[in-house]
Amino acid sequence: MPLGCSEKEYNVSISTSDMNTIRALAGRYSELAALDVQKERMERYAATNALEKVRPVVLIYEIPWGEIRDVALTNVCAPELQGIEGTMRKALYQWEHFQVDTVIPPKYRVRRRIRSTGIGMRVQETQIKGDTGAYIASHEYVDQLQSEQDLAKVQTPEITYDQQATEDALALASEVFDGLMDVELAGTLPQYNIWDTVSMFRGVSSLLMDLAMKPDFMHQTAQRFMEVAESTFKQYEELGLLETNPILLHCTAACTRDLPAEDYDGHARMKDVWGRCAAQIFAAVSPQMHDEFDLAYNEKLFGDCGLLYYGCCEPMDTKVDILRKRFKNLRKISITPWADARRAAENIGSDYVLAGKPNPAFVAGATFNPQPVEKEIEDYCAACKDNGTTLEFVLKDISTIANNPENLTRWAKTVNKVIDRHYD
Repeated sequence: MPLGCSEKEYNVSISTSDMNTIRALAGRYSELAALDVQKERMERYAATNALEKVRPVVLIYEIPWGEIRDVALTNVCAPELQGIEGTMRKALYQWEHFQVDTVIPPKYRVRRRIRSTGIGMRVQETQIKGDTGAYIASHEYVDQLQSEQDLAKVQTPEITYDQQATEDALALASEVFDGLMDVELAGTLPQYNIWDTVSMFRGVSSLLMDLAMKPDFMHQTAQRFMEVAESTFKQYEELGLLETNPILLHCTAACTRDLPAEDYDGHARMKDVWGRCAAQIFAAVSPQMHDEFDLAYNEKLFGDCGLLYYGCCEPMDTKVDILRKRFKNLRKISITPWADARRAAENIGSDYVLAGKPNPAFVAGATFNPQPVEKEIEDYCAACKDNGTTLEFVLKDISTIANNPENLTRWAKTVNKVIDRHYD
């Protein structure tokens, strides 16, 4: 029985057929995890986050797996095994078809099971979701936060660590990978987007209108949701749930030589970990309003983190200066397809990593056209080389590949070909 668990604690019974299937997958997965290239890529992740001028890391995430109809991706084992099975099948498929700089870690990572009581409100919405397997959907939200009385209903969540569920998951993974590779527990990171969260309880139009018409109330809203996140992060820290050694941070390279802090004693604090925040809904507001209503609060919330990554889909090429003034721990800035790559690199200089987000529309057509991809990547590479800016790429938010996984394969080859012209 793995990890010293008693039969009462760990009672999953794996059939011979399922064990043969999942051990075959685990064998292939562990062989890849042991390759030298994994360590080499993690070192390049760390070099990137150290602001060294290395070849840009290229990653592909948030894939519409439902559009890749391949038997290699079909789970066949019992439901309690399909989390591990699905993870391995997707990793193996991606490795074979569009791996770019993906890392399969040398130890299989089992996330700690964390529970939250929530804030006392549930999102009310009408949702239109496709069948592509992507998380992307269309949302129409009900406005539940129109007044101070509504805001008073927001509760501070209670975080608990489900140790039994975690130990069960760890024991199951240990049995699956027994003799093949080690398993380890992974924690969580302090990530929170104040206004993206508020938008789900308000809707977009009401939120943006009230920033102009009811600024005092919106400051109260920002303060309350900052307090929610602050309490959550404090509980993560107290419960020992923070992760000091992540591979990824919201789909970007997270390995770093700068964390944990030098005085780390084994119990992770905010200063030992990455933080991440964004305000996608603020793509439509001025730098002054962005700073006043978002960055001022995130400065308090994330100021103690060891390193910080800011941004998601909101264009930040014209707002680097306000980030620079607020965050002493800022290390990486997201630059989206709706931003100007050269202007972003000029404003970032050599101070931060430019996390370039190539346009997912270029893999959405029935036929892949390499020309716009080549131009996009060329523009990023030239701008960053000219300005001494460390660059990485993450293709994400992929709502469709037109049922053609070859689009991702050809995108990966096209990107690497362009990068070859600029980097050794």
